[in-house]
Amino acid sequence: MKHLESQKGFTLVELAIVMIIIGLLIGGILKGQELITNAQVSSTIAQMKGIDAAMTTFRDSYNAVPGDMTSAQARLPGCTPPTCQNAPVGGQGGNSRIDAVNAGVAMGDAGSENVQAWVHLNSADLLTGIDTSGGVVFGGLLPNSNIGGGFTIGYHGGSAALNGQIGGPNPRGGHYLAMTGLPTSDVGAANSGVLNASELARIDRKLDDGSPVTGSVLAVVEQGGACTVNNGTVIYDEANNPAGCAMYLRVQQ
Repeated sequence: MKHLESQKGFTLVELAIVMIIIGLLIGGILKGQELITNAQVSSTIAQMKGIDAAMTTFRDSYNAVPGDMTSAQARLPGCTPPTCQNAPVGGQGGNSRIDAVNAGVAMGDAGSENVQAWVHLNSADLLTGIDTSGGVVFGGLLPNSNIGGGFTIGYHGGSAALNGQIGGPNPRGGHYLAMTGLPTSDVGAANSGVLNASELARIDRKLDDGSPVTGSVLAVVEQGGACTVNNGTVIYDEANNPAGCAMYLRVQQ
């Protein structure tokens, strides 16, 4: 009669060591993801500050607003047609305001002030990341955002809410930089959110007051989505951390 050799299993100590190793690996992965997110948030904030500084330098140098400049081809060294265009004289051209940031249809027009703002800044050698051979897409005539999506810009008069804005008082008038996922649609349209609630909250706390409905940073929720929660006060829903958030940042008067 044959005797079967007993099969040796793992001891409790060995299992504990394996569990510790797995825990360390998971912790390392999560920590790495956190570091990547922090780096993306920081670099995106630096981008937005750089755009604000570029606009200020442009206005100081040329006494005009990029995109709204009626003599861009004559005054900007790198402004050559057909990509770089003058703002039309009369009407909205030359009024020191980039056309409304909510105008999704206008943003799809390469000759609109919203698009030409980036072309003028690029032509003045004040902004990089603009591909003048590309169309009206992020990474083409519109700049990418390091955290996802990209930027559009325009003026808001302040007499009403911005498109997609999550409640709160009407914002101050001025030029607003919008971070969105759709280059040629209104901010707040379906699928326009590129941030989750935690990412947007971090940006808001670093640049502004940390509130999604007041100050210079204003939260936007894409159509059908969620970004905030109301617990008596509207706050970012960092506990559930939904995706689908976009944002506005007031950069200029």
